[in-house]
Amino acid sequence: MNSEKIIVAMLIFALIGAGLLAVFSFTGFFSFGLQNNPENFQKLSSQQDPDDICAVPAGADPVQWKEHLGHHPDIYAKCLT
Repeated sequence: MNSEKIIVAMLIFALIGAGLLAVFSFTGFFSFGLQNNPENFQKLSSQQDPDDICAVPAGADPVQWKEHLGHHPDIYAKCLT
């Protein structure tokens, strides 16, 4: 009898947790990334070298820069080969 109460309490706790996680996910509460808007695009693209768009900007981590380029294969296709 006591173990059944523990199992029911754990299931209720899990359902409440899943519900809260779903609500926060759908509302974007935990989104900490950059917003995809023209201002941010202009700001970030101005950091690249116009003569060599594949070059890592000063102060940037090469691994993170390569990952960033991978998010824009339409623009940086020649850099990803």
